[in-house]
Amino acid sequence: MFKNILIQFLVASIPRQSRRRLSGSGQRGAATSPQRRSAPAPAQQPRPFTHIPGPLALPMLRHSAYVLPRIGNFHHSVGLGLLEGLRTRYGDLVRLAKASRKRPVLYVFDPDIMKEVYESKVTQPPQWQRSPLHEQRRHTANQHTSQGDETKEIWSAIGTLLQDGTLLNNYDKVFDDIAASLTRRLGELRHLENALNDEISTELYRWALETLGAMLFGIRLGCLDGPAHVPTDENRAKEKTSLDDDTPETCSLWNRCEDELTAAERLVRCSLLVAGAGHLVRSEHTLKRDSDTFNTTLQTFDMHYSLTEHFLLLAVHSLRAGSLRPEQVLLDRLRPLQERVLPLASDVLLAGVEPLAQTALSMFYQLSLHAAQQQRAHDEVSWGAAARAAGAPHHSCTQLPYLRACANEALRLFPVTGGVVRRSTQDMVLAGYEIPAGVDIVLAHGVTSKDEKQWGRGKSFIPERWCSEGWEPLRATRAHPTSFKPFGERCPASGVVSNMLAALATRVLDRYRLEWHGPAPTVAIAGVNKLQPPYYFVLQNAS
Repeated sequence: MFKNILIQFLVASIPRQSRRRLSGSGQRGAATSPQRRSAPAPAQQPRPFTHIPGPLALPMLRHSAYVLPRIGNFHHSVGLGLLEGLRTRYGDLVRLAKASRKRPVLYVFDPDIMKEVYESKVTQPPQWQRSPLHEQRRHTANQHTSQGDETKEIWSAIGTLLQDGTLLNNYDKVFDDIAASLTRRLGELRHLENALNDEISTELYRWALETLGAMLFGIRLGCLDGPAHVPTDENRAKEKTSLDDDTPETCSLWNRCEDELTAAERLVRCSLLVAGAGHLVRSEHTLKRDSDTFNTTLQTFDMHYSLTEHFLLLAVHSLRAGSLRPEQVLLDRLRPLQERVLPLASDVLLAGVEPLAQTALSMFYQLSLHAAQQQRAHDEVSWGAAARAAGAPHHSCTQLPYLRACANEALRLFPVTGGVVRRSTQDMVLAGYEIPAGVDIVLAHGVTSKDEKQWGRGKSFIPERWCSEGWEPLRATRAHPTSFKPFGERCPASGVVSNMLAALATRVLDRYRLEWHGPAPTVAIAGVNKLQPPYYFVLQNAS
């Protein structure tokens, strides 16, 4: 019955990849010659899981001893740098004993082994049944949990839809309009010597929410309406100190009464609260029902859900009221799902806004450090503007290959998702080792996306590797496909993100030059990889 529903909005059948056996599980075929049969080679006995190299769990301190100042082997590394250090020291497979965790962890740094894990049928994403988000969805009437087979089919179908170039062309105009609104607001944020204040992060969250909302609902939410917030002596936020490290980042929206905010601004503030407080990160507090964190998180998810429902109802009313606009095509395709659309839309906005905003911030940072690449992108934008002025179709002017290459290179260098976690449900054999059931297998795509063996000059910003001409030794197509998954395994919007980023870069580079005047930003991992403030962007007028 459910497949019949999917057929109504799928534009093409989902290609099914052939399954690959786990290493050590295949059998050798017989010789083709009837006169001479070679004796089958004896099967190599898999090595025990405990033989996989990795740091030992020390008494009391466990694995935390390795990151302690001075005495730890990885005291200078954080985030993805720590994973790179583990790979350098121990190899492509690294085991962490159970120690303080409830189950052992296996880190995988080889794309071929990652592919075997994906294609096996004995792993699945961990299920967090006691999380506030799961509880919120469970108590909402007529909704399904996010772990059902039907939901997986829907995500796969939406991902297939968003890979269709013809469908994506419908969003060119609305993405461009949203990028133009943000560019106007960024110009208003400039103060002394054209420096941008820290509100740039909030503005990018506004842009990300408006862009995803336009894609899902086919209407403008209004996140970028009105003037931008320019700090003055009266309304400037209090500067944080080292004692405030655990305090969530705030912005100008917190200085206003909730009754003064529009529905779009309340949704922006709610999204910022989810991101800043780490509500989507599973921790001891978010999984403990009697904690204040659990109840606060549950209330935030309830508010986010009700605001999403508000905009969905507006979108459905607009869809029924008049002729179908190009940007409404996705919502029109999803109408057969009926009540299932609301939880899916809420999940997309919850999970997608922060990664998209942080990716845009990273793209701005990379462009500000590389003047030559930024100039070439600006030249391409100027050509597109001239073609549009001459009357060329809008979609032909938005196909800017070098801008898209810059966006892809930013995604490669700064993937917001450091890896994918799969939990083994049965005993399996992987790369010659026995992997018992119940092991969390971390596929570290954030490391393989910068691997020298896969990419060549993997830590350098080289957009040309994504272009069709030249740079053959560094061509992105030479890398293993599994080594590059910037948004994880099944993100349905991964095919449209480059369109969103290209539209944003087009508008910004058409008017301004990005510069960075300050030290390199630190990177924090709280669900996603995030560039931490302060930001030292300078927005110069284009000559």
